[in-house]
Amino acid sequence: MTVLALPAFVSGRRLPNLWDAAAIVCVLALLILVAHAAHGTLAPLPKGNTITLDPRWLPYYALRTTLRMFVALMFSTIFTLIFAPLAAKSRRLGMIMIPALDILQSVPILGFLSFTVLFFLNLFPGRVIGAELAAIFAIFTSQAWNMTFSFYQSLTTVPRDLDEATRSFRLSTWQRFWRLEVPFAMPGLVFNTMLSMSGGWFFVVASEAVTVGNTTFLLPGIGSYVSEALQTSNLRAVFYAIIAMLAVILIYDQLLFRPLVAWSSKFRFEMTSGGETPDPWVLSVLRRTRLLQIVGEWIGDMATAIGGLRLRLPVTVVTRQGAPSRLVDGIWFVFIAIVVAFAAWRIAIFVAASISLGQFAHVVLLGVYTLLRVTTALIIVTAVWVPIGVWIGLRPRWARVIQPIAQFLAAFPANLLFPIVVIVLVHYALNPNIWLMPLMSSRALRRFRGTSRRPRPILA
Repeated sequence: MTVLALPAFVSGRRLPNLWDAAAIVCVLALLILVAHAAHGTLAPLPKGNTITLDPRWLPYYALRTTLRMFVALMFSTIFTLIFAPLAAKSRRLGMIMIPALDILQSVPILGFLSFTVLFFLNLFPGRVIGAELAAIFAIFTSQAWNMTFSFYQSLTTVPRDLDEATRSFRLSTWQRFWRLEVPFAMPGLVFNTMLSMSGGWFFVVASEAVTVGNTTFLLPGIGSYVSEALQTSNLRAVFYAIIAMLAVILIYDQLLFRPLVAWSSKFRFEMTSGGETPDPWVLSVLRRTRLLQIVGEWIGDMATAIGGLRLRLPVTVVTRQGAPSRLVDGIWFVFIAIVVAFAAWRIAIFVAASISLGQFAHVVLLGVYTLLRVTTALIIVTAVWVPIGVWIGLRPRWARVIQPIAQFLAAFPANLLFPIVVIVLVHYALNPNIWLMPLMSSRALRRFRGTSRRPRPILA
């Protein structure tokens, strides 16, 4: 005789409590805010400037900007989980994809906006959603590359003994991906996701001002608010925007990123042990709920079932024992050379028809100046912050204090400080070629990450 077990909450062992009620109210409020922010996306494009500098509108603007950034982050995650494995598992594809990714991350956001705005506006002519998609894509280009490089680096550095363990258990490609490679990459991926959110804030001013010809559409958001404040030289409005942005960053840092960092720490693979750090208050509250725990367990069981499917993806992987075919490599290199030569020829024709040789040489010279500034800033930042990061990471007591502060500062966009810095430069007549360089290195603290964690198993 078969006895069906009742769910825990039906049998009375895990009835909802007051913590469940509070959590459900917060979830419903979040859903209402998202629906309110997405309400105007199908409306016609407004004519003229609809941005007001009244600080009472800042909460709504902050909500619209945050929604765009999380939508872009969702697409960045999907892109990362597809692009990085293809580049890491196929040596020949990696020869093309990784250099292409390196070039794409070097392209300024305005370079993408120059040709994507018309594409998205033509998809939904006269509608706000076209401009919204253009802004989301621009934010996506400031997030995806960093996350993809982090995931690619983790996939190429999976410990050999763990890889051999998965092969001994005869895990399929799909199972090995979700049970070994993704958990192994999770700590670095979560941290670089935080950096990507910071990169989105850094370019949000440019992404929310969509320009077509002589017409500029300012989408409701903090970026367009800051753009309008800078156009009218309203420093008080810039200050209001900084306060609003700090509040938004603090909220999603506490509600999302700090719990994610604490959750991802169980996947760390380290040979040295460290002290345990207390869980964030959000995780402590969620552990006191009962109904949400049941929902979380159900979602976890579904994810485990999907990750346990014995799918064998058609990805060519060069094993350590096998040697790559020289003939196939030769054909592949010839194909790449033909494609690169054709692209270089088309670029040369376009440049020759558009600008003169003197203008091209001037642009190259300006690029050399920028390269020197970036290289100098990189050397200075490396010399200063790497020893500090190592010193803090090797001391768990200091890491527990400084890491939350560093995580918060990592999400703050340095470009909001540009107007204040420019005012100081103009007031004291300082040389901008020298004193603007610290702004290039203002994101150095974002690379700090505490490293003192107790090692935990990855295969589970």
